[in-house]
Amino acid sequence: MYLEDRIAILIARKLSGEATSAEMKELQDHLLLHPEEQYLNELLSDYWEHPTFSDVAESVGPSHFDKILAASGEEKKPPIAKKARLISFKWLSVAAATIGAIAAGYFLWSKNGADKKLVATTRNEVVARKGTRTKLVLPDGSTVWLNSESHLSYSNNFNDSLREVELDGEAYFDVVKNPKRPFIVHTSGINVRVLGTAFNVKSYEAESFIEATLIHGMIEVSRKDQPKSPKIILHPHEKLVFEKGSNLLTKANSAADESKGLFVSTLPANISDTAIIETAWIYNKLLFEGDTFKELAVKMERWFNVKIRFENERVANFRFRGAFEKENITQALEALQLTAPFKYSITGNEITINKK
Repeated sequence: MYLEDRIAILIARKLSGEATSAEMKELQDHLLLHPEEQYLNELLSDYWEHPTFSDVAESVGPSHFDKILAASGEEKKPPIAKKARLISFKWLSVAAATIGAIAAGYFLWSKNGADKKLVATTRNEVVARKGTRTKLVLPDGSTVWLNSESHLSYSNNFNDSLREVELDGEAYFDVVKNPKRPFIVHTSGINVRVLGTAFNVKSYEAESFIEATLIHGMIEVSRKDQPKSPKIILHPHEKLVFEKGSNLLTKANSAADESKGLFVSTLPANISDTAIIETAWIYNKLLFEGDTFKELAVKMERWFNVKIRFENERVANFRFRGAFEKENITQALEALQLTAPFKYSITGNEITINKK
């Protein structure tokens, strides 16, 4: 109970603007360890727009809700007006904590004649920092795994007519099927639309390629900047690779198509998810098949939360095949040294690699 009360206090202080930098970090660290709590954001949003105690109390339990009210010095009363919500903002922060959600938002005042209207826009963001991988459950029950250095965001109206998320990084989605509410993943270059399926999307801002890998079900891929252009339909165990900045989105069936920036390949059959590069990371396994040392270094930087620098171009072009599971960065480098001649030095989290 101490942890629950502590988190309630931290969220209240954050929303009321009173949290210190240390308290903000403490709250952020907790949410990184418990991202599944984000799904209750929708409850908080509903309460903000329709502040009836009965609805929220029914969701979190009347006795628990009454306890928080008592702790915050508030009594049960009729729904408060919107103007009063600003005055009671600190109390609302405590109520928000009872349902395990964070409302991250901004408020804009717009003037229409002599009247003012309050406009609220709230987005929820989950972050997997370098060296970490995170699992979360969205408001519709869909499960998402975030790989290292990835960001996923969605709005508080996520579960309305469309289920939309924004992704920067890599994520594996297991989507609950709902034909009435399509699920769309927006990346920097492509949009992926599904009804209910399992698939992986890799779209790091710093990388020139975007990948979409379908495990089962069916997905539809379209260009973000040309939503009405022809779509690509992926079938199970197909992988699409799209080059950012290319002019056309077509299914590759020739070398000419590949030169236009996109190709679709088929994954090996009869191989478990743990043995497929695109999904092995979900099981805490970093696979690499013929990567150059420079390409592998990018993955290792995210995986181990380090910075790798090469002082020799020939060493950077060494190629490796293998897997890391429980190794730390030193053990991983020593394993690579068994197959290639190079040396390294470590200072803090910075690694320098040179010829041997």
